[in-house]
Amino acid sequence: MPEATIRPNPTAHDRDDSDDSARPTRTWVTVIVATAVLYFAREILLPIAVAVVLAVIFSPIATRLERFVGRLAGAAMVVIAAVGVVGALGYFMTIELSAVAVEVAGYPTNIANKLSGLQSITPPWVQRIEQSIEEVQRQVERSSPAPKARKPPVIVAQATPAPVTAALKPIIPLLSAIAEMVLVTVLLFFLLYGRYELRDRIVRLATRARIAVASQAIEAAGEAVGRYLLLFSMINLSFGIAAGLVVWMLGLPNPAFWGALAFVLRFIPYIGAMTSAILPTIVAFAVFPGWGKSLEVLGSFLIIDQCAAWLIEPVLIGRGIGVSPVALLISVMYWTWLWGPTGLLLATPLTACLKVAGDYIPQLGFLSILLGADSTLEDYHDYYRSLLELDQSSAHSIAIRYCDEHGLEPMFDDVIAPALIMMGEEREQDHISEANQQFIVDTTRELIVELGNRYAKPRMRGRVRMLGICAPSESHSMGLHILLELLRIDGAAASFVGENKTADEVRDFVKRFAPEVVCLSCTINDCMPAAVELVKAMRADSPHLTIIAGGRAALTDPAALLKAGCSQVYASRNEARRAIRRLAFQRRRRVAIAELPPQRQLG
Repeated sequence: MPEATIRPNPTAHDRDDSDDSARPTRTWVTVIVATAVLYFAREILLPIAVAVVLAVIFSPIATRLERFVGRLAGAAMVVIAAVGVVGALGYFMTIELSAVAVEVAGYPTNIANKLSGLQSITPPWVQRIEQSIEEVQRQVERSSPAPKARKPPVIVAQATPAPVTAALKPIIPLLSAIAEMVLVTVLLFFLLYGRYELRDRIVRLATRARIAVASQAIEAAGEAVGRYLLLFSMINLSFGIAAGLVVWMLGLPNPAFWGALAFVLRFIPYIGAMTSAILPTIVAFAVFPGWGKSLEVLGSFLIIDQCAAWLIEPVLIGRGIGVSPVALLISVMYWTWLWGPTGLLLATPLTACLKVAGDYIPQLGFLSILLGADSTLEDYHDYYRSLLELDQSSAHSIAIRYCDEHGLEPMFDDVIAPALIMMGEEREQDHISEANQQFIVDTTRELIVELGNRYAKPRMRGRVRMLGICAPSESHSMGLHILLELLRIDGAAASFVGENKTADEVRDFVKRFAPEVVCLSCTINDCMPAAVELVKAMRADSPHLTIIAGGRAALTDPAALLKAGCSQVYASRNEARRAIRRLAFQRRRRVAIAELPPQRQLG
């Protein structure tokens, strides 16, 4: 018998490697399938996409109205106002476009004179090229054989359409457009009215699909996109009003039409404002004698657009949602190819929605990388990659450069924290070894202290003495290290007990240091019982000691820590920092009052 071939069972590491190698293929297959679905189902998906984008834009307004008139009335008022504005704008632009065509047709002499003037100033070399092209065409016509006699055409009798079909044929496209508008209106109302229930349904579906997304993340993403699109729409409206006023002052016919057209076309990124400037420039070329008015119209539109882009948008929108210009241009081409002119108008809001979804949903993070313009992601990826390569000097250089450009706290938030989160995720999936994790932790801890020492620590009277401690048996807490460095910069006398300390060692250190505030960090759920017992012991040793807590595990059961003697459990570093700042201010105020003469104190 032939010997049986023994195949070893694939290990978890091998399966992870095979999954990683197949992941790009799955991504491209998903993109191709999604594109095919979007293209062939555009008749159904296009109204839904329009309704979703309008719902995102008008959600902030509906939320504000809901406080006064309720959810049903607020959603109805927004939908009625939106339909009225869109309908009035469409009717107005249709009527005004006909008026512009009639107006331009009344100046044939002026158009002919300018065209002849253009021909008279054509350079000689251009005229020679034109003459050469015409001569080639004449020679080709002379050399071509005479056309053969054509056979008499065969006339095929066609059935005369029924009178009802012939009457309905011209209005079928109009009825189809009206049906789509009604569908979009109904969808918009239900999306606005049931937006909270829809959010909860999405969260439940994501949970079943094992996608980590919270309702707060969806709400925050919706608010970010809605605010951005609403402010962007307001800026475009202001651009349209300013353009209409300018062409009115220049004497161009139909100024309201040009303002409305500028408002609509500016939703098209990069080329919309230029297109809205070219059309009235052509009309000015046809209507006014000379070239001065045409140049004035073109220059005015460009100046208004640049003022909006460089002065108004940075103030109102700030850095926006961080979409890359190249990604936006590619997105415009993609959506225009899929859905035509409607896709061209929807390209910007759809790209914004996809970018923010990538920011808030980890499984869609590749969208944030593809569409994002911020270099923060590259910075923390480069920092993390350098640590994996055991290149400590390169990691230091990346962090120090980012700190010099943006500041200490943004460096902690944008580089250190994301890198540590990625480290924890990869360690849980066994993608990195324990030695790699320890090297990253040690290097990051040293870097936090080094960067903190680069900033001057103010020495003020009445400084708050605080002590940072980890729960017993916890190996490290980078969040606590970051908080302590920021508090030192704020002026607090902050110290760290150390890691892997027993409860007795921590209590002894607290007695010797005599702090006013103890900041306890607990990030591992298994350490929570020991953390609760430590808080009880410190409260028994020092009844007047202020103890605050934080960390992922502490937030899972804050009631136990509060019952044990904690003054407060904070959900974020900024909350704890503000609380200690308030405590420092109150202490300095008490010290200042105590130094006053007795008469001043009584006064």
